[in-house]
Amino acid sequence: MAKRVKKTDVYNSLIIETIRDMKVLAGRGNFTAKQELNGVTVLVDGDSNADLIFRDQQRAQSGYIESPVGPHPKPKLSAKDVASDKRISDANEARWAKEAAARKVIQDKKEREFFAELGTCPAMERDEAKWQEGIKAQKGEGYGLACYTYAEYWARLMQKKMAEGYKLEAIADECSHKADIPVGITGFMYGCAVSTLAHCWKHGESLRRWHNKETQLGTEGDKANESGGVLNPALLCIG
Repeated sequence: MAKRVKKTDVYNSLIIETIRDMKVLAGRGNFTAKQELNGVTVLVDGDSNADLIFRDQQRAQSGYIESPVGPHPKPKLSAKDVASDKRISDANEARWAKEAAARKVIQDKKEREFFAELGTCPAMERDEAKWQEGIKAQKGEGYGLACYTYAEYWARLMQKKMAEGYKLEAIADECSHKADIPVGITGFMYGCAVSTLAHCWKHGESLRRWHNKETQLGTEGDKANESGGVLNPALLCIG
């Protein structure tokens, strides 16, 4: 007689540990535990081999086999299984390489266009002493220097648009995305760039106030504007 199947909802930091937890629950309740793990339906009995189920969960996750997997996978993969897995793996690798090459062509084009436009932008109007002090404080660390690189690109793009008659508030967001094309920043880095520009750039105070108003969820941006602070979007949370 087949065991009843019961959906479980246990999660560990590692998939193999979650499978082991499912096995314990299944053994205690004398049922077959069922759970989705990274898009794969996993079935586990109290007497299942967790390592074998994990093996097949990984195979299903990679697209080598269909789910569900378990509760009692074959102990050893056949030569046909191994060959099939390799064939699918090779096809996946070839597809990913092709997709990566296509993305690189697009990215390279965007970067060429970006630097061509940057070449028409004026030099950043900044307090050079404060700027160099900040650069020196990074001690050659790539993450921090990337914030400065992004901040300079962003400022120069904004300066060009403002020289054409645009208000900072109207072009800051558009320029922020364009400046990110050759850098690749995080939300935290974006906030750091705003802080840097607020500290060093000629139009930094206007940018700081715009940024705080745009970023706030309630009234915290208004408060930051009064205190002289800068909201970092990567640190905001909804309570």
